[in-house]
Amino acid sequence: MLAIDCEMCQTEYGPELTRISVVDESGTVVLDMLVKPATRIVDYKTQFSGITMDLLKDVTTTLADVQTKLLELVTCETILVGHSLEHDFKACKIVHGKVIDTSVLYPHPRGGPYKNSLNFLVKSHLRREMDRKAGHCSIDDATACMDLVLLKLTKGPGADDLPSGGGA
Repeated sequence: MLAIDCEMCQTEYGPELTRISVVDESGTVVLDMLVKPATRIVDYKTQFSGITMDLLKDVTTTLADVQTKLLELVTCETILVGHSLEHDFKACKIVHGKVIDTSVLYPHPRGGPYKNSLNFLVKSHLRREMDRKAGHCSIDDATACMDLVLLKLTKGPGADDLPSGGGA
């Protein structure tokens, strides 16, 4: 089981991958790569991604490099964990059949299309705060997703269910 999280920026052609992080069940970082988008960046979305122009200035890693590395780490039997994984998969241009998505595992009480934010889930179920001062950190987010899944696996499906959801 591996947890994945990606950060994206806005390019001329839409959102593109700028960072990918993967952690294992023990929280060890097995992949953390900055990625140079294929097209010109128009908005780094720093407040959300933590990615800056300076951070990417010397990066040469491409999406193809990331895909090659993922193929080395992920088999068809690997369970990928994350929060709203559809966005990460779209950014990586991958498809994978075995997933645990924390936005589904911990459903919003009003049902779809509403989703609890990862920050809310971490605060309410893991009883800790996520540091968002410098934007999202994909390592922290992947680790939080893995911790949420491990909590459900060890305590059972009804473990720590809360009466109301939060965040978007």
